[in-house]
Amino acid sequence: MADDYFRIREKMNALEWQVKEEPGVHQGNTISSYFNQDIEEDHSSDSHSDEPVLTKVPNPPPACPPKPRPQPGNRKAVQKSGSKNPPRPRQTITLFAKQDNAAKIAFRNNKPPDRIIDMGKPLKELEPDVGSLSRTFEQIGVRVGSFILPQRSLGESKLQIWGNQKQVDLSVTELKAWRYQVSIRAVSKEKTLVRAFAGHKSFSGSHFAVDERIAQRDAKRQQYQKAPQQGQQFKYNGYFLWPNDEIRATDLFGPSCEALDPLRMEYKVHITLDEARSVFKVYSNSSLDKIYEVIQRIENTIKEFVARDDRPLVLYLVEPSSTIDYRAGVRMIPGPLLGPSRTPSRIPESCGDKLDPIDIVDWELEAEKSALRNQIRMSTAIEKVLERIPYFRGHLRMRAQFGTFALIKFQWPPGVPSVTPTKFETDVQSTGTKGTLIRDLQLDRPARDVLDRIHHANNLFQPIGTSNDSLAIIPPQYSALFYLRHPDKAEEMMQLEIGFKANPAGGGFEASQALWIKGPKANGVPQAAPLEAFNIRLHSGICWQLKISTLSLVDPSRITSRMEAFASGVTFKKPPPGTDPAVSGYKIFTSPANFAVLGVEQKTTFRYSLKAQAKFAIEISRYDGYDGDDPCLPSSTQWAVSLYDRDWDLRLGENSRLGVGQSASWNPHVDPFFEPIKPSASRESDAGFKDFLLHTRAIGKFLDELKADRQEPTKARNDSDKESQPADKGKEAKQVHLF
Repeated sequence: MADDYFRIREKMNALEWQVKEEPGVHQGNTISSYFNQDIEEDHSSDSHSDEPVLTKVPNPPPACPPKPRPQPGNRKAVQKSGSKNPPRPRQTITLFAKQDNAAKIAFRNNKPPDRIIDMGKPLKELEPDVGSLSRTFEQIGVRVGSFILPQRSLGESKLQIWGNQKQVDLSVTELKAWRYQVSIRAVSKEKTLVRAFAGHKSFSGSHFAVDERIAQRDAKRQQYQKAPQQGQQFKYNGYFLWPNDEIRATDLFGPSCEALDPLRMEYKVHITLDEARSVFKVYSNSSLDKIYEVIQRIENTIKEFVARDDRPLVLYLVEPSSTIDYRAGVRMIPGPLLGPSRTPSRIPESCGDKLDPIDIVDWELEAEKSALRNQIRMSTAIEKVLERIPYFRGHLRMRAQFGTFALIKFQWPPGVPSVTPTKFETDVQSTGTKGTLIRDLQLDRPARDVLDRIHHANNLFQPIGTSNDSLAIIPPQYSALFYLRHPDKAEEMMQLEIGFKANPAGGGFEASQALWIKGPKANGVPQAAPLEAFNIRLHSGICWQLKISTLSLVDPSRITSRMEAFASGVTFKKPPPGTDPAVSGYKIFTSPANFAVLGVEQKTTFRYSLKAQAKFAIEISRYDGYDGDDPCLPSSTQWAVSLYDRDWDLRLGENSRLGVGQSASWNPHVDPFFEPIKPSASRESDAGFKDFLLHTRAIGKFLDELKADRQEPTKARNDSDKESQPADKGKEAKQVHLF
């Protein structure tokens, strides 16, 4: 993977504009560009234009025999001879969410529609919402494998359908059903609409006119998804040589390069791929600047590929214990079974004798050096990841999450009950270590006690958006989490999250927007997060990690009617009188039975801000699972805590709105993401990151105290360490369900 990364980087650095002006050719907006023999031969036989072209080519590479190219779906990293590390399995990276079916490919290739039907009324009268109309046609096409497009405009009633006989017949059946549903809704709303908008007919007319113009514009732009007609002439042409030996363009953009459709429609250009020569061709009649911008954005997709395909950064840092909490050894105790595969884990914890008084000064100096090393390593890792993700298109999130750290793979000496903290710190940073943070804080105490302790932590937390200092007045937020299998692809898993908002009119809550999240395949693993920096606190069961993660949402056009029916069927269920769901975990929602649910959880979140720095929000969440005999009372409960700067969501949220080949505008450095508490009072560049680490220590100390009341005294635990059995014995592992 590293070889691929640097090889692509070298090609990207070699790409440059090679422009040579020739007398008598550079006139107005035309420009003559230098291009190599392959492109020159292709251009001389190009029937689309004989005008000057704009070309972007790489510097000629040294002559060498071509390397065998990995086939799609069977890519493997090349292992160097003599390398001890095995190659990392390479995941298939794609930049398209909507792959063309055969019907749309026929449309792109300028084939005539297989059927034209009349809906009886102009389309804009059936559905005034242009966006809803387009989504309806797209969803029907995805379900049955066809492609549906208005014949000319929404002012007409005819639709064009591409597909085979069966697909066309199914499309007509679904369109008739949609037409019937629309007519039923129209009859029920007709009287209300007439009365409400009797005096605003002119506005309604102008509103429909605007929608019509939007629809006509979109219909025109959609024509650019087609290949140019044979013999069609263009004023400007552009070429871009694609590094096909490293990244197969059709693997990245789709068989028809459908990922570039937004560029085709935005710039009103035709983009085709000559696979034999690995050349993208761009045709336009508008301007030369558009050609330049399109080629630049196609090149930028290589940077997005690198951001998606680069090896994730994982750090395992051991937080130095205080002189009071220091112990001379580290042992492993059995952890929970992780995931559906029930993978065993081990949890490290300190054990042994306390620090000798004569060694206190030396340990304080060593602990200070260790803390500084950890700070530099974590800050450097964040900087590296931030530098490569501005081109990442999608939902990014950065959080400091608190939980229980467990090791899945670790080099532990056989037959040794414990090791020194120094050896553990060295071994945990070695190659081959694999750990995870379990969100469960393992608070073995009643929920009422946990909430009381939280409500009295006024020295650490404060309410958001109110002048009242009482933490008890902040109402919790509820969410329903469903773990499901895809209805059409059994090998893929999904997560549905539905939030509940207060209903002022009827009381209680009502379901809000549903969020469909892609999960891992049944035989695979979820996409690795770009950054996971673990901070292991051996003296405590509470650890934390700074994580930059990606969230992959299901495209709206891929949400089937069955999925929509399930989400709309999740409703609020009023708890019995005197029952507080935040304390008892009583399930406040019901769900339909038209889906095979693998697991269901209710998430109860208490959200506050830090008193030391109000821009930091802290979320204390309770997760209740319902696998027992009583479907309304929880069979398992877990507590989790996360800390984040609210500006992180604003900055990284820009990535979810990026177009193809665009980059985010935020500053990819650590300092803007970690602002100090008092910016004017400090000139240190890392002052903000130091303040962040102080916040994590304060929260860790609070959680230690919250958990300590239900644990054995430290001295008793340490005395038992001397007579304890090896880690594999003495404790029974429990299973934890991880999505």
